[in-house]
Amino acid sequence: MRRALLLLALCSALHGQDLERIYEEDNLEPMRRILAAGRYEDVALVGERAIKAGMKSADWRVLRVKALMALGRETEARDEVQLAVKTFPGHLEMLMLQHENALRLGRKDIASEALKAVNEAAKTKAVKDRTAADYVALGKAAIALGADAKKVIQQYFQVAQKKDAKFEPAYLAEGQLALDKDDSARAADVFRAGIKACGESADLRSGLALAYANGDREKSIESLKRALELNPHHTGALLNQAEGLIGAEKFLDAAGLLQKVLDVQDNSPEAWALLAAIANLSASDVKKYESTRANGLKRWDKNPAVDHTIGRVLSRAYRFAEGSKHERRALELDPEYLPAKVALCHDLLRLGEEDEAWKLAAQIREKDGYNIQAHNIGLLEQQMRGFTTKSFDDFILKMPKRDWPVYGEQALALLREAKTVLTAKYGLTMNRPVMVEFFGEQQDFAIRTFGSLGGQGLLGVCFGTVITVNSPGGLGHGRNNWQSTLWHEFCHVVTLSLTQNKMPRWLSEGISVHEESQRNPIWGMPMDATFRRMILEDDDSTPISQLSSAFLNAESDDHLMFAYFQSSQVVGYLLERFGPEKFQGILRDLAAGKRINDAIAANTEPMDKLEKDFEKHLEAKAKAFGEKADWKKPEADKVNPLDSDSLAEYTKKHPDSLWVIRQQGGALMEKDQWAEVLVLADRMISLVPEDFSDSGGYQLKATALRELKRDDEEIVVLRQIAEHETSAMAIFLRLMELDQKKQDFPQVQANAARALALNPFLRTAQQAFAESSEALGQKPEAIAAYQRVLVLDPGGSAMTHFRLAQLLRETDAGAAKKHLLDCLALAPRFREGLAMLREWAP
Repeated sequence: MRRALLLLALCSALHGQDLERIYEEDNLEPMRRILAAGRYEDVALVGERAIKAGMKSADWRVLRVKALMALGRETEARDEVQLAVKTFPGHLEMLMLQHENALRLGRKDIASEALKAVNEAAKTKAVKDRTAADYVALGKAAIALGADAKKVIQQYFQVAQKKDAKFEPAYLAEGQLALDKDDSARAADVFRAGIKACGESADLRSGLALAYANGDREKSIESLKRALELNPHHTGALLNQAEGLIGAEKFLDAAGLLQKVLDVQDNSPEAWALLAAIANLSASDVKKYESTRANGLKRWDKNPAVDHTIGRVLSRAYRFAEGSKHERRALELDPEYLPAKVALCHDLLRLGEEDEAWKLAAQIREKDGYNIQAHNIGLLEQQMRGFTTKSFDDFILKMPKRDWPVYGEQALALLREAKTVLTAKYGLTMNRPVMVEFFGEQQDFAIRTFGSLGGQGLLGVCFGTVITVNSPGGLGHGRNNWQSTLWHEFCHVVTLSLTQNKMPRWLSEGISVHEESQRNPIWGMPMDATFRRMILEDDDSTPISQLSSAFLNAESDDHLMFAYFQSSQVVGYLLERFGPEKFQGILRDLAAGKRINDAIAANTEPMDKLEKDFEKHLEAKAKAFGEKADWKKPEADKVNPLDSDSLAEYTKKHPDSLWVIRQQGGALMEKDQWAEVLVLADRMISLVPEDFSDSGGYQLKATALRELKRDDEEIVVLRQIAEHETSAMAIFLRLMELDQKKQDFPQVQANAARALALNPFLRTAQQAFAESSEALGQKPEAIAAYQRVLVLDPGGSAMTHFRLAQLLRETDAGAAKKHLLDCLALAPRFREGLAMLREWAP
């Protein structure tokens, strides 16, 4: 009775509305949520029963087809959608599902017919009657037909968002299009807007993760994690996560995730392609590689996405030659497949095949005006047309025109030295010249190196026989030693060539940092206070068997630097304990395709023992750094840092506390009590004699001595710092100033050279190097330096011309006279110049 009354009340309230339609709408929304949660089997089954029960809404078929495609049941989905487009003629979303399904099966004929049907249906439906779903379908069709992407966004996807602000597919379509065009910034904005308008979904979060992938790795991981919480079976998120694990060389973990994909969709081309890449990278298992690749092509034997995916992953592992072969293979299957063209373009650049890369990028731009990477490559090509190119048998150097006369010859000489030393040391014969490109603008370096903006903080990158470097005259000048960077990157050339690019990042970086220190002890990465803390207090060390993940999962810049440091320490430890021959054996095994942990164990000792022994070794080195000092920061209730009496009282019980000494030093500096600061600085030096950094006692002592105007003593301390710090520009300049007053020309020259290793465009350092070389009777060095001064200061250089005239007079009278005339043109009344001219007059 009660049920009948409720039904009667409901009927009365509806006033004759379509009860069946309302019933369907009430049940369709829960099914959409179930589909979004990854319960594809349930949606496919319920959709089938709803259709058999005679449910009239086309959305039941839409949901069923989407579920079948998520399950990889493409043939079944094909039959379902063929029936659906007949049952619901002109249904735009259904037609685009037919188009998508046909492309997955490689049926371009059916896909083309679906697009024609969309076009015909659009003509019959008034614009005012179009739904948000219609606009999204029409936008996708327009893209498939080659329409301008930006117009499609404005005229379709954004219109759909305005028509229904909570219609998630409109945001997904625009965001995915931005990703396809490599416009990550726009994609991130769209996906964030979608989440704000519609709430979280696995699709939106997975898209956002991809948008963040090359910019903010932490946010990318966070979005991936959230996507899989919302839908544990989300194919895109699982594939993305697996690819990240492959990059970290966690191949078993990646394979486990890919199996989750295959458990739902056993014919996933992307999952099988990633498994093929793992077989190639992890053990060079040819049979497994071929079988997994073949499985990826089962659904459609000419699917270019399979080889493109394999190639992309191999190239990210620096296997560019192999990667490019797969991209070419993909293009053989589909010559218009744009992702493979873009990837091949980058591979060619990294292989040094620039002419072909420029042509390919131009083809991409002609076909797709919105592709960000192709557009950026075009800008890069225009910029590099103005570069100076110097070609030799062993090296090809490319750099901005202003750079070559300033440091080009020095760069070439250093590269040749590196080649002589390192190829002999590692037993490598170079059969082709190495290309080295310097970029004055960080954005050009980023585009050339990564294909997009980013990479701030990186100084150089090596791809095998191609090196890209930020010019020492760029934004990073004065902070990093360009000479050590060049040595570091050429070492990569040697080790990557020796192992055929089959080495993990940590080993490659570790060897390069180690070899820096072999060339110059202050070039490498010695133990410091930060590394000591990370080893002994923060427990940030990574087991040797997992060291590549330390680079990929670095939480901060400090953690990334620590990954470089620890890797170099492992290399040094292996060489010290097992010798060069065993170490060379590791590299030979890598070249033969052996996995890194197996190669190390085969040439040294079992990995678990090695890791334990190395951990003890690293801890011992950390403890030896400032072993006399008390490094602990006192608890807040033990001492008040603002109360000098409290600090003094704490010092009585803890006389070696570095924290307290720094607090006291800061307070005394504020009061200009430099004599007392000097005492504390000496105390710090006695506790940590190895610390020459900005926070160490030597720097504090030098500051105090300068304030006390005790120049001679300051010079002694500054020299100690200069001999241990490679990037102490302020120290080098101060020493040049003090030594010039004393006319200590060897020291002026030494510190000018140190300053120029940071910034060769620094005119004062070039001038000091020239004058000191001249004073020391080193004419060739003086002439070269004065010529660099002329490049840096062409307008105010009368004296420089005069000096060159003097130096060249005996060896090159013609050049000397030209410099003299240039001098007098700038300073007609210059007496010494006029006197020299009279001496030359007939």
